[in-house]
Amino acid sequence: MGTPFITLLEPSRLDGYDRSKPHDQQPAHIPQAFCDAMEVREAVFVREQSVPLQNEHDADDARSCHWVTYASVHQTVSPEQRDPATGEILRPRRSETRSMPIGTLRVVPFPHPPHPQAGGRYVDNVLQEDEGEDGQVGGSGGGSGNAASPTGARPRARTLTSVDEERQASALPYGADRPTTYHDGKEPYVKLGRMAVIPEFRGHHIAGQLWHAAKKWLEENPTFFNPSVTELGMDQLKAGAPSDIPKWNGLICCHAQKSVVGLYERWGFKVDEGMGTWYEEGIPHVGMFQRLKIKEVNPKV
Repeated sequence: MGTPFITLLEPSRLDGYDRSKPHDQQPAHIPQAFCDAMEVREAVFVREQSVPLQNEHDADDARSCHWVTYASVHQTVSPEQRDPATGEILRPRRSETRSMPIGTLRVVPFPHPPHPQAGGRYVDNVLQEDEGEDGQVGGSGGGSGNAASPTGARPRARTLTSVDEERQASALPYGADRPTTYHDGKEPYVKLGRMAVIPEFRGHHIAGQLWHAAKKWLEENPTFFNPSVTELGMDQLKAGAPSDIPKWNGLICCHAQKSVVGLYERWGFKVDEGMGTWYEEGIPHVGMFQRLKIKEVNPKV
């Protein structure tokens, strides 16, 4: 493996991306860097962790920043061929070096859906409820392995609360969320996610390099995700005064798989006990937060 390099893809139009097809069967206008990110995510989340392919790409991908790590890999394209009788080389081995995507992560700007419910079970980002054979709705459960209920109960989408409906019905749902240990329910935050490194390249600090690249970019571009008052207006931003205009002050959230909490803790994230544990595609997750030190900035106008 040569020295890895990292590329950044800023928010891009992904119209026409077919969630039912893999990265190498997408329309030609889809950015190559995003297809490369999906190549890694399919290898890790779909094939390794059994997340359904159609659930891996979501609406946040188009509005997110994606970092992709590549490695220069020397590969044999065609093997050497020799004459069995004489040992004479009939065709020499042919090799080539290609830039192979080996890791990725994304940063999703605010606003976000409400914090996941503790104990909740989410399939394709939708909170589920279990309906038993008697038709009664039971508590949310789950475990690693797959998204189905361990009891065989039929999942169904949970009815949204009035707060959930208000946040999701608006183009920019900046309404208040429930407070947790490290989030007051109001402050805008960005969300780190879809961190993945293919198995063959683990143990080479690829994930750490991705995080440090994203962290450095966020520190250098603290206003990138802040909304423009001129473009959106105060009403759509739900701002009655300039002080109410949403702006990012360095808060980062991560919905971390419990199996990699230790990694995020080494990067400075802390588990948000107030968020509890929930399940995404059958995999237990916890919320974690970190605040970066950024320069004080004024809202976009």
